[in-house]
Amino acid sequence: MSSTPVAMETRMAKTDLPKGARRERSEKQKLAAWLDNHRHCAGQSLQRLREQPVATLMTLAVIGIALLLPALLYVSGKNLVQFSDSLANTNQISLYLADNATDNDVEAIEARFASNPQVRSIVYLSPDEAAIEFAQWSGLGDIVRAMETNPLPGTVIITPNDTRLETAEALVSIVRNMPGVERIQMDQSWASRLDRFVSLGQRLTWALITVLALAVLFITGNSIRSIIASSEAEIRVMNLIGATRSYIIRPFLYLGMWYGLLGGLLAWLLLQALLAFISQPANELLAFYGENYQFRGMDAVATALLIVGSAMLGWLGAKLSVSRHLRQYQ
Repeated sequence: MSSTPVAMETRMAKTDLPKGARRERSEKQKLAAWLDNHRHCAGQSLQRLREQPVATLMTLAVIGIALLLPALLYVSGKNLVQFSDSLANTNQISLYLADNATDNDVEAIEARFASNPQVRSIVYLSPDEAAIEFAQWSGLGDIVRAMETNPLPGTVIITPNDTRLETAEALVSIVRNMPGVERIQMDQSWASRLDRFVSLGQRLTWALITVLALAVLFITGNSIRSIIASSEAEIRVMNLIGATRSYIIRPFLYLGMWYGLLGGLLAWLLLQALLAFISQPANELLAFYGENYQFRGMDAVATALLIVGSAMLGWLGAKLSVSRHLRQYQ
């Protein structure tokens, strides 16, 4: 059989190429073939999910709901941190004076802390001044003015130089037994309790994320396992003709990735719908605590972590499932 002019030109062109150029061209062809196989596997696996809409939607719903719970806890913790950060700055110590406290008692307290380097400021509020401040802060001025007697005691407010609980406790130990002091309240203790509560919530969130991530892993692995069972003959043929391990498992890895990616997107959509449903009453509630408090949703970084992390979990679940299955051919 005689060669065509085009074929002869092609062979001559290949022969004329230097050895390094031919190697580079071969590497490019291998890379192009590898990318084309990945593109084909991704499209084929997505088409496979579309061909089984009911089973796919059920699996995605389970993954989405499993990821929704830790996402909700994350958003709740993020909004709670607003109060923790705000209370961390209200590290005042309030000394409520007894009814029989005298001006000398107040002067003795002020003199005790006047030169203390741990104290930023010390302010005395008389019972009348305390009533005015309470009326302004609480909005219950009419009720306070309607009372025949003022129930509020005189108050000495001490502001430490730092927000450490140890500093506040040291200052309280100084004033604890001084005459005229009936009750001591550390605002910082509330901030400390809330901070501990936030820390506990963060630990619980991470624990729940770990547990539900394992659940997504098992859900994806189980779904892939059923698909592997239906492709048993195809896998045997590919194994017999010498297909590489990576070539065989690649379509299943893309299946797992699509499960995880679409499940993460579904969880995000459910979260946005839920946040949209509660955002108005939540903002109205937060408005009572000041204009600095606003209802916050999931930011871009957390959203990316949710979706990408879910896709990686799906990929890992598929890899574990198909690797376990292929061991029987070894």
